[in-house]
Amino acid sequence: MKGARNHKNTGMLPLSLAALGVVYGDIGTSPLYAMRESLGGLPINLIDVLGVSSLIFWSLILVISIKYLTFVLRADNEGEGGVLALLALLKRHRHRRVGGVIFFLIGIFGAGLMLGDGMLTPAISVLSAVEGLQVMYPSLSVLVIPLACVILFFLFFYQSVGTAKIGFAFGPILLLWFIVIGVIGAKEVIRVPIVFHAMNPFYAVNFIVQNGWKGYALLGGVFLVMTGGEALYADLGHFGKAPIRWSWYTVVLPALLLNYAGQAAYLYTHPMAIENPFYLLVPQGWGIPLLILATMATVIASQAVISATFSLTKQAVLLGLYPHLPIIQTSKSHRGQIYIPQMNNILCVGALLLVLAFKSSNALTHAYGIAVNMVMLLVTIMITYAAHKVWKWHWGVVLSIFSIFLLVDSLFLGANLEKLFTGGWVPILFAMACAFIMYTWNQGMKYLREHYYTKKSSIPTILKNLESQHFVKVRHTTSIFITDVYDQSGGSFLQFLKLSQTVPEHIVLVSYFVRDIPYVKWKHRVEIKEIGGIGFHVILYYGFMDFISIPEALGYCLQEKLLPFSFDLETMMYFVEVPNILASITKKSLLFEWQEKLFAFLMRNYSVNLNIEFFQLPYDRTIAIGTYFIM
Repeated sequence: MKGARNHKNTGMLPLSLAALGVVYGDIGTSPLYAMRESLGGLPINLIDVLGVSSLIFWSLILVISIKYLTFVLRADNEGEGGVLALLALLKRHRHRRVGGVIFFLIGIFGAGLMLGDGMLTPAISVLSAVEGLQVMYPSLSVLVIPLACVILFFLFFYQSVGTAKIGFAFGPILLLWFIVIGVIGAKEVIRVPIVFHAMNPFYAVNFIVQNGWKGYALLGGVFLVMTGGEALYADLGHFGKAPIRWSWYTVVLPALLLNYAGQAAYLYTHPMAIENPFYLLVPQGWGIPLLILATMATVIASQAVISATFSLTKQAVLLGLYPHLPIIQTSKSHRGQIYIPQMNNILCVGALLLVLAFKSSNALTHAYGIAVNMVMLLVTIMITYAAHKVWKWHWGVVLSIFSIFLLVDSLFLGANLEKLFTGGWVPILFAMACAFIMYTWNQGMKYLREHYYTKKSSIPTILKNLESQHFVKVRHTTSIFITDVYDQSGGSFLQFLKLSQTVPEHIVLVSYFVRDIPYVKWKHRVEIKEIGGIGFHVILYYGFMDFISIPEALGYCLQEKLLPFSFDLETMMYFVEVPNILASITKKSLLFEWQEKLFAFLMRNYSVNLNIEFFQLPYDRTIAIGTYFIM
């Protein structure tokens, strides 16, 4: 998906329509299951119906309309949002190391939860839509799980084709979805107008008071109306603040409120409909068309979350939190349209296993709610700190505003913790595993830079030694050596020249550095330093949303004549370093011995082919050179 800056020539209406297809698919399909979970286990009466409706109304207003659209969207990193973009923003403004470590751990755990969302959202969305089949045709209930698995399989299978212009293609379908669910809900609200009283917050408070701890526990079901709200922030860079806000207030919020109110009104007169109030509310004859539309809407919602997961994975790789994965560009005109095969396979297997293990959307809500709740709480904590450090707000103002949001998020989390042992542990365990891998990779690379790369002989010294040994210089040749920006010796490449007894006429060392900003303009991207009189060091600066391509960057250097010589990119030979880590059993460089082995495993399995693909190098003109480190 294109960044907001690339949409500056697009009108507000097209952008807002596109935002419907990308930003609001997840929260827009929550009516399929949220009301059922909010009233589950209670006798359906006027107090409970109005109480839950009031909780839903004020949750959408307070958390989505006020917290996210007013305050959270303000915390953009040069137009980009999301937990890792926020982590990079805080990294630029932190002053104390302890605070940096805390927010680093919060950020990577939040990123792990968001990656898990890439499995949970497709699973629960598609399954909840297909479950309408068993409501209308109970005899076909046996087909629900197989059909959901088939839909999910093909959804992930076709990811490699690309999703260019996803928002503009899916926006009209989601617009139709919101219109239909709004009309269905409005029809019942007009028939039972008493549900309008739910706008009075008294009914929300009274519901908790009357039902006690049982009523409080049902807040976990109420929270499901907001799942997908985290996408408002994660997709900020795709469309900008104004289109996201405009589409929410004009289309999404009215449609959601009408549908939830319609379900509440129907339940008041038909208490037995609690089994599936969304589909049972549908007028006769609308069932099959709505089932098809719901399935399309959930597929769109799933597609948007999968694309966002790819984007988040790319950020993690570029920010040095995960090994180099091949990131495939699926659209020449849309730089944000990417496909990451390894992550797609993980999400596909995970989503299918979730459907097979939980077997119903009702069971899956136990895992889904707690994951999104924790993401929202972690983002609120980070933005509370950003309000003081980045926006320069006084702590008194910060606490008076954000303490309310922290309290609301904490209350919902307390209610969701009840589901920890009935499925809520799944996303938490997955997030912890992802966070630990990120932490291990980040700390392992930091250890190498501090204890190996910066301890070697300098590049000029080694080049002088090469010159003194009278090696054969091959004229009219240029070799490109790709190395770490912290490497003081040019990696193992100069040792390779020493062994081969030949030196190309021009040596170009290329390294890259990712800044804590989303984009770096070309005029600020390249820095060139002369080394030893016979070579040049080209340092490339990227943002965490940029697309890394070494040949493209060298082409820019040729075009702008930044190097004092020219070369043919079509015949150029590239050399990449393949580090091999040997975990030491006597010296602890990471927290645990097995953590060192994990880092060695990651380095060993994500170094050769993946580095070539990550840098967009040609396989037939790239040579990998090994080097060994003992931790």
